[in-house]
Amino acid sequence: MDTNIQAIPGLEKAFAVRPSSDDNNDIFTNVHSLWCPLGLNAVFGGVLMSQALNAVMQRVSPSSIVHSMHCHFVKATRVGTPVFYHVSRVSQGQASSVKTVSARQNDHESPVGNVLKHAVPKPELALDDEMEPHRYGEGTARSLFEFKMATASIGKGDSDPEIKYFRRIVRAQSNLARPSGSNEHLLALVCMTDTYTAGTVGRAHGIPVYTRFNAGLKDGNPQAQVAFKALSTVAHTIHFHNVDHVCVNQWMTEELHCPWAGHERGLVISRVWSSDGVLLATCTQEVLVRLPQDNIPARL
Repeated sequence: MDTNIQAIPGLEKAFAVRPSSDDNNDIFTNVHSLWCPLGLNAVFGGVLMSQALNAVMQRVSPSSIVHSMHCHFVKATRVGTPVFYHVSRVSQGQASSVKTVSARQNDHESPVGNVLKHAVPKPELALDDEMEPHRYGEGTARSLFEFKMATASIGKGDSDPEIKYFRRIVRAQSNLARPSGSNEHLLALVCMTDTYTAGTVGRAHGIPVYTRFNAGLKDGNPQAQVAFKALSTVAHTIHFHNVDHVCVNQWMTEELHCPWAGHERGLVISRVWSSDGVLLATCTQEVLVRLPQDNIPARL
């Protein structure tokens, strides 16, 4: 294998951005013509992402390390019209900072006609009809939703964590008065996607979120003993597919999977289907998972 492969000529030009004016160093624009794949009339999204990150890099210290990047494309970008990247500061700390970049172009997108369409089918679940619904969610979701776990999940038992899938049916504990597909049902679905996701990282390794439940009462409410030193969401993204079919009054099917965990973090992917099998949403969540340590090294 040749280890002396040269960079593609002009590649750095594709990423180049500069301040759009001398009096505002928070707005950048492309230096060279935007690159378009052969046969298409829209700018390559990878170039836009690289230019957006380049704009941020010019507004932070050279020693800064990129942790993650979350991108959303609202409409196609046309060739021949400059793109302006507006960099804004969300938060600034001693150890980390968060920036947002809004890429804008004075162009209009024509409506799309023909489209491709498919969806992952809802899995068949084996449920115990005698099982009472679990009515205690996790964290702030307590008493909002109820669910039943499937009696047999893929990879259950001693299998490797990365091939385990956890499946359940879930619904709101109290019915919403508004009809299916309304904003209220969509908002409830958003809340529901965070009720079981984070704990999937530990479950894949056979560690439940709670080592002991009903560990005494406080103000008349059952208490729980948590197995983790820290368990919190780092990033949570939801892709909505068929919002008109969302109805949290009915049992929805959710499937969760943790394909990777390491460095005290884990990634969880979940899908939610309606009771009649329509794929409603796909969710990805990055989770901070910190276990109790027996021997903590001394630090100066």
